[in-house]
Amino acid sequence: MNDDPRRAELADFLRTRRLALQPEEVGLPRRPSRRTPGLRREDVADLAGISSCWYSQLEQARKIRVSDQVLNSLAGALRLNGEEHDYLLTLASGDARSSATVPAHEVPPTLQRILDSQLPYPAFALGPRFDILAWNRARTDVYGDPAAATPAHRHLLRFFFSDHMRELVQNWESSARSILAEFRSATGVYVHEPWFTALVHELSESSADFHAWWREHEIGKQRVTTREVRHPLVGRMMLEETVLVVDDRSGRRVILETPQPGTGTEDKLTALAWRYDRVHTPHHALGQARG
Repeated sequence: MNDDPRRAELADFLRTRRLALQPEEVGLPRRPSRRTPGLRREDVADLAGISSCWYSQLEQARKIRVSDQVLNSLAGALRLNGEEHDYLLTLASGDARSSATVPAHEVPPTLQRILDSQLPYPAFALGPRFDILAWNRARTDVYGDPAAATPAHRHLLRFFFSDHMRELVQNWESSARSILAEFRSATGVYVHEPWFTALVHELSESSADFHAWWREHEIGKQRVTTREVRHPLVGRMMLEETVLVVDDRSGRRVILETPQPGTGTEDKLTALAWRYDRVHTPHHALGQARG
């Protein structure tokens, strides 16, 4: 067995995808007497046109060379979607890119101004590791202030798998699973880095849901783009999420949340912004404004 984290991740991904497929889904006869779910290793090897011994070595994380042609055949045999196929190629490529190419807790001033310009709509920026790098005031008004955590702990998964978010977000399970699948898809190239292993271990210990869902190795699930929030001050809000990739090779992405039309959410976001302004504006300034 090889102890390369990338090969271990590849082996686990192949195994989970194999077990998630039923024989009848790939044109094989149903085997009702079998106790174990999914396809056998021999089934996958036959469908991909490769040796079953060779495929078994892949699932055992052995150090063997894999051609793109074989990987493409495996992707077809396992009925992988586009994101899963890309993830498979990433894990098998040995790409040595590092997530340290972007300063961990910094964003250009222009990016912060873009976030601030979205008020009263929530917006924030993520780094390649899914660290929360920057946010606007509306994000704080709706979800709480990321500054309450130290910069090293401002990670989207830590934030979303907290009790606070579980209570606040009404469609929390589908949203959390979607974010987890997106994280795994986007960070497959970094599985060999210590921060990745440490984060997975930490969240597996602190959250039973994370532990169970991580083992499913979902990639490229249907993204949940509408979030229902039950805010303690203004009540129910429906927010639609859009992800924008920053085109500077930094791996940064901007997440914008806009109100779903016809739900009254825009008025509630405006009310939260007005409340903040009123609480934080000096009394003499309010008097001048009225005058």
